Amino acid sequence: MMNNSKKILIVEDNETWSELFTQWIGDHYDIEVATNKEEALQSCQSFEPDLIILDLGLPQTRDGLELLDDLMSRGQDYQIIVVTSYQEHEYALEAQRRGAYSYFSKGDDNLADELPFLIRQALKMQQLERENKELRSKLQQNIRFDDIVAISKQMQEILATVERIKNSSEPVLILGESGVGKEVIARHIFKQSTRFKDNFVAINCSALPPNLLESELFGYEQGAFTGAMKTTRGKFELANNGTLFLDEIGDMPLELQAKLLRVLETKRFFRLGGEKEVEVNFRLISATNQPLAELIKKNKFREDLYYRINVMPIVIPPLRERPDDIPAMIDYFAEKFCRENDYPRPKFTTRVIACLSHLPWEGNARELENTVKRLILTNQRVIDIEHLPPDILEETNSFLDIALANELTLEEVTKLYVKMVLDLKKGNKKEACKLLNINYRTLMKKLS
Repeated sequence: MMNNSKKILIVEDNETWSELFTQWIGDHYDIEVATNKEEALQSCQSFEPDLIILDLGLPQTRDGLELLDDLMSRGQDYQIIVVTSYQEHEYALEAQRRGAYSYFSKGDDNLADELPFLIRQALKMQQLERENKELRSKLQQNIRFDDIVAISKQMQEILATVERIKNSSEPVLILGESGVGKEVIARHIFKQSTRFKDNFVAINCSALPPNLLESELFGYEQGAFTGAMKTTRGKFELANNGTLFLDEIGDMPLELQAKLLRVLETKRFFRLGGEKEVEVNFRLISATNQPLAELIKKNKFREDLYYRINVMPIVIPPLRERPDDIPAMIDYFAEKFCRENDYPRPKFTTRVIACLSHLPWEGNARELENTVKRLILTNQRVIDIEHLPPDILEETNSFLDIALANELTLEEVTKLYVKMVLDLKKGNKKEACKLLNINYRTLMKKLS
């Protein structure tokens, strides 16, 4: 047997069936047989199979799914095809929900043709997943910085801009819709900088009423107003020799805009109620989802302040304009959530990732992260389209839109439709053939 042959472990206690499986599989693979749980676990360690054919009806096993769970928990990337009796369809579906690639029944017609087909498909999927994992590993240093995923050309260009401006003292203005990650980029600029690295102070200009926002920025002296029990430094002082991030600066009141402009021009200010000027030196990074040029026309934003803060603009495009980032972001959000919450990490199918990659995501990265968390909390080992929340399912495109968005060929569209019918019939090939008005051999050919 060639050294580069794929390895298949058959876990079957019935010698007749294991011989039949071996015969049907053919001599293209390196095959090993285990007859019980202990032998199976030992073979996984010594033989290191690429694929396992697992009989769920093994004797001396409390639950046929128990061994499947043990195998899945080992963290290896082998594919598992489970074997059931003719009556155990729901049992097999549960096995798929727990991570098995597929299943077949010993009572199926044309099993000699179906088993090799399932093995080929499972190994193709495994190869694709291994290549994707290797690609992600190679790209890791280039696509992730401070919670930033940058696969798309647009995000790569933003990171290149950050590299150019990181050590400048000039103001930066970050523009983009809500949820695109403006503060994430601001913090990245700060972390990459060597000149202004003492501290990062952030405040949301839309979250506070005007009088409170002013006291938060400028600070105040004891007795400056009712409730001012002690002298308090504001954000300007706290950001001295560091970076001040003014989020949603487009919502700042005009009167306060004039005061901010003076601070930026003179690097001096008075605390509220103060008589002594305070000197500061900070780098300003501002962000907004507002169209500042339109606000200027409506006299809601000062033109002179706009030019003062817009020395180095960065525009973050919405997620719908950079779908290339979405698969890597799903991977990142899933890994982060599971690590922080000690949660088992599920597998996202290629289908569900493709579906999520073509949604509009009005809430951008924030909405995508929330959706990933919701999917993980469904406690599914394998997450597919059927597990999407109802509100997300309502947004998914029609079958035709999905096909067009993915530029599928007629052959690929046919395969997708046949797969959807098979899923609709819960894997029952006879029922799928009936609905499609084709025979079994044609069904398997359409799926190959």
